[in-house]
Amino acid sequence: MVDQDPGHAHHPLRRFVAPLASVYQMLARENLPRVLAIGASLIAVGAVVVFVLEHRQNPEHFGDIFDSLWWSVVTYTTVGYGDRFPVTAAGRAFTIAMMFSGLLVTAVVSGTIASIFVDRKLREGRGLQDIAAKGHVVVCGWNRRAQEVVAGVANLFTAERTGRRRRKSPDVILVNEMDAELAQEIAAEHRALNVRFVRGDFTSERVLRRAAVETASSAIIVSDESGGNSMEDADQRVIVAALAINAINESIRISAELIHADNEPHLRRARVEDVIVAGEFNGYLHASATRTVGLPVLVKELLTFGSAHNLVQESLPEEFVGKTFAELSHHYLHADRMSLVGLLCQEKQMSLDDMLSEGTSSIDDFIKRKFAEAEIGPLEDQPAALQLLLTPSPEYVVRDTDSAFVIVRAD
Repeated sequence: MVDQDPGHAHHPLRRFVAPLASVYQMLARENLPRVLAIGASLIAVGAVVVFVLEHRQNPEHFGDIFDSLWWSVVTYTTVGYGDRFPVTAAGRAFTIAMMFSGLLVTAVVSGTIASIFVDRKLREGRGLQDIAAKGHVVVCGWNRRAQEVVAGVANLFTAERTGRRRRKSPDVILVNEMDAELAQEIAAEHRALNVRFVRGDFTSERVLRRAAVETASSAIIVSDESGGNSMEDADQRVIVAALAINAINESIRISAELIHADNEPHLRRARVEDVIVAGEFNGYLHASATRTVGLPVLVKELLTFGSAHNLVQESLPEEFVGKTFAELSHHYLHADRMSLVGLLCQEKQMSLDDMLSEGTSSIDDFIKRKFAEAEIGPLEDQPAALQLLLTPSPEYVVRDTDSAFVIVRAD
């Protein structure tokens, strides 16, 4: 069952306030605010005392209280500009005391801040630290094939293709119950990525929020066998995790792995577009190999990172919107040395205003009111319907909501 955490209400200031509150809590646990308050009090007292001791005999350096405050701050923080200094014996004795107390407080503050960051790093290494990230990839679960997933993300976001460098690789957050040592080994193996680790049950919203799922761009859920979890209930955990992730971040892209194909409808209802069933194509490839020589080799060539040819999805050039599939195919073949094999069409959802009449009527108001009472959002906010068109008609007119599937030849 997905656990709910009402304390994580969506608020526009939460993403800015939460990190500051977390830092303050860490400082408060080490009593640093109290130490800083004591230091500020000593600076103020020092300014008053040195003003009383030096004002009459040394008005050039301590003409007013602000001169004394400047001297107190500079002396207490051990900066020592030397632009103002006491001349009386009492003032100099007091200055010595200020210097030693400043050294003591500075050492305490520096040591406390250093220990906080060291402790934070150690907690993050053990998977116990909340992650602050944005636009990252969350990988939920772990099995022997998940290593290839992380390697694939590294390859996709760091490779150079046709003279254009892809965007900077995102952070990859692993969420599972593996040992911290194994997570550190994985991070060391994939230094091209900033791999970080959150240890816990990825079906829990609390654990997912520690991985900053609410600001992630995509999530990958694999059948989990970390921490002694069994593959027998792997599909159930994948489905629950998909529901939990969607409850936190409705705009995230989710790819999920299943052991049993019968469970795919459950993931579809959880709005997971990309569902991969383990071993789903093995039968087809083996059977095809008996009659079609080289088909398994072809598929492996297209789906293997680092091969001479890769199947990728591309945004369409704006100038080809409204033109035909044949013209677009010719462009890719000759300009970018790619082979266009198909399109992914995203059907725009009809909005509520499109369904209603142009004027304002009592029926229109009634429909809008019922939608609001049922807490049904605008239809255009619903996920777009996806349609795959492989080798469509040459006369097919390309739309701005389409994207291209192309075979890229490596340089």
